[in-house]
Amino acid sequence: MDTIEWIILVTDHYDESRKFYRDVLELPIKREAREEEFSQFRLKNCFLAIYGRNAVESLVGNEYVGKAGGAIYTFAEVGDVDAIYTSLMKKGVRFVQPPKTQPWGQRTAYFTDPDGHMWEIQQWIEKPSL
Repeated sequence: MDTIEWIILVTDHYDESRKFYRDVLELPIKREAREEEFSQFRLKNCFLAIYGRNAVESLVGNEYVGKAGGAIYTFAEVGDVDAIYTSLMKKGVRFVQPPKTQPWGQRTAYFTDPDGHMWEIQQWIEKPSL
């Protein structure tokens, strides 16, 4: 188990989240099952899906489905965090932290989707040698 193929986000706001990922972040929809509030988006390295809370609870039980916001999901490095920040702000994306250069040399900004899932956009200003 050394590869992640899917990230599935549980949503309480399916229609709003679907529009957010499709229209605001401009991720193409690969497959949908609207009756289950399921939409799958194709990224370059994996699939991202949103899945309605009721359907997920019927799969695994409601005691195992937590609240959004307990993790940070990071997009691959971008060329200009500030430009993407400005573009997403114009589309109404709610940022919890504007772009800031971190002590470790990475410039980051954080936003949330309609359910409160936190996303990071980032670029290296001074990349450490590994």
